[in-house]
Amino acid sequence: MVRGFDVGSLARGTVFTLDSGEGPVRFEAHRPAHPCAWMDVAVAPGAFKALRGKGGMRCVPLDDGVLRVGKAVLAIVGA
Repeated sequence: MVRGFDVGSLARGTVFTLDSGEGPVRFEAHRPAHPCAWMDVAVAPGAFKALRGKGGMRCVPLDDGVLRVGKAVLAIVGA
């Protein structure tokens, strides 16, 4: 999960890095991740409605690495 960056604005195929202090880890953006009605069962009633429009982007890691909870730097590769 990333806060403070509109991951939904990434074009498919965009490569970006996240660095939480252990070195950058590259990711490739693939497709939007939309919440589904199953969230009402898995999380709690009303979760689907609360999360609509906030699904984000499915991404694939391109490197091994370490990401830690907390502040991180996100950079678009080639930008």
